[in-house]
Amino acid sequence: MNPILIRFAIFIFVSSIFVGGLLAVQQFPQVREFDFWKAVFYKNPYPEKPPQPIIFPHNIHVKNLGIDCRFCHYYVEKSKYAGVPSVSECMGCHKYVESVKDRPEIKKLFQYYEEGKNIPWVKVHNLPDFVRFTHRMHINAGLDCSNCHGDVSSMDTVHRVAPLSMDWCLSCHRQSQASTECQVCHY
Repeated sequence: MNPILIRFAIFIFVSSIFVGGLLAVQQFPQVREFDFWKAVFYKNPYPEKPPQPIIFPHNIHVKNLGIDCRFCHYYVEKSKYAGVPSVSECMGCHKYVESVKDRPEIKKLFQYYEEGKNIPWVKVHNLPDFVRFTHRMHINAGLDCSNCHGDVSSMDTVHRVAPLSMDWCLSCHRQSQASTECQVCHY
């Protein structure tokens, strides 16, 4: 196909998004204005170690006890989200481990369980709404969790080690010869 035709088609596509966004804002004032270039160069801020309601030592569970990531994050191969285990799943093990029942963090776990409440975890790996990401595709392509999440087995508290920005993702896609087509990652 003619390269000039391709560039023209891309220009028309990007222009239509921009003009369509302007028209939507004028017609519907409650709609947020969409900034195409801000979206392209979006940097997703992240704290060092966000405070969690319960201190969950991944290093003890993964490294010391040898629990595989998929034991707790069992949707990782099937879904967009890896999933976080329910309180009852945690209790499936912890109600039988007498040696840790008196520890303050385990007492918090028991309290959530007895009150029938979910643990309000703070999301660590958060992506913007305009990104379509699925764990399933990455895991089934052979990527290891540590590629994006770092060496969680050595973390006392999970924290982001990668910026999860568009340029970071594209760099990985190019390196692994995965698709860099826009519609692969964007709605």
